[in-house]
Amino acid sequence: MSIISPFKGFRYSETAGRIENLIAPPYDVIGSDYRKVLIERSQHNIVHLTLPESFEVDYHKNIADKLKKWCDEKILVQDLEKKYYVLRQTFHYKGRTVKRTGFICLIDLSQSNRIIKHEVIFNKYRDDRIKLLDITKANLEPIFLLYEDKESILEKISENLLFPTIADFEDYTIEFSDCNSEVFSEFMRKLENTTFFIADGHHRFQASYEYYRQNPQTAPGYIMCYLTNLFSDSLVVLPTHRAIMKNISPFERINEVKQFFDIEKHQNLQDVLHRIEEKNTCIFGVFFNGNFQTWKIKNIENIKSFLPEGYSDDWKTLDSVILHYFVLQKIFGIPGDEKLYYDIHPETIVKKIEDGECSIGFFMREPDIMKIKNVSLKSEILPPKTTFFYPKIPSGLVIARYI
Repeated sequence: MSIISPFKGFRYSETAGRIENLIAPPYDVIGSDYRKVLIERSQHNIVHLTLPESFEVDYHKNIADKLKKWCDEKILVQDLEKKYYVLRQTFHYKGRTVKRTGFICLIDLSQSNRIIKHEVIFNKYRDDRIKLLDITKANLEPIFLLYEDKESILEKISENLLFPTIADFEDYTIEFSDCNSEVFSEFMRKLENTTFFIADGHHRFQASYEYYRQNPQTAPGYIMCYLTNLFSDSLVVLPTHRAIMKNISPFERINEVKQFFDIEKHQNLQDVLHRIEEKNTCIFGVFFNGNFQTWKIKNIENIKSFLPEGYSDDWKTLDSVILHYFVLQKIFGIPGDEKLYYDIHPETIVKKIEDGECSIGFFMREPDIMKIKNVSLKSEILPPKTTFFYPKIPSGLVIARYI
């Protein structure tokens, strides 16, 4: 059986309104203020389903009832034929125009051994997604997978597809089209024996797999996924910056920092960001008490002995690993990630510290995606927020409903 399948998706009808008022980012990157903005755009914005205002005991049922109501009222309408859904996102990055093409399909959960993970799974989040799947019998948002294709077959196929521009959303343009399986036949054969890497959606994938494993006769044996090419030059992975929420003074530990890092002072944030981009070795931008600095590692070998044993050199030389296991845990005594604030915008990190909400900010370099791939193939788990694939896949373009 093929691991990839087309499906009869549920999509917004014309009566629902303009699509840019109906879609939203994935639920786990929406803050409370932005949720209010999305809600004001439309009473049928997908965020009503993906991110409820409150998480009371029966919120899963409320979502299921609302989904059924929208389908009954033809706000959401199912396609008559099984299709693949092709998505192109156009955006600007570092002075160039980037077009990333991918497609939405179903992935067979019985072949889950071909889905490679790299993030730790927290049971409470997984179990919440299981309950939501059980009561809605739907994938409201696709997870984000990567495949390897040096021939760029999808990119070539998409050149011959009619791509209507359906929305200007956030800071990118969305083109969206559907395609029958005949056009995709060659491409599907190419992917039959490939391995897929989870870029975004570890908890949703694990929830779908566990639900299927526990209920093989009644659970959907598939999960809705967006797939794009790992080898495409349109694949952008942004760094996620961190700030310590606990009140800690670096001055108390500066001598220990100096043992392992060369410290350089800077005038402002832009100087810091420029400095860390030009380095090939592990380096962090740092901000505290009005001070902008960079901490560049002196000798990686001196730090490896403090890292957990049994991991590869690729894992031990990742910036996020060194920051979490050495800088945060060993030097500052912060276990796990419960005392950290994350954001892709460095200016937000600075503001959090200036406002007194956090004490120290760390600015990261872009992660090495091939090193992430190698680590994932070894089943080595990375610290939270090691990767941020940009742009995210908008929710609300299509829903997979298993009824």
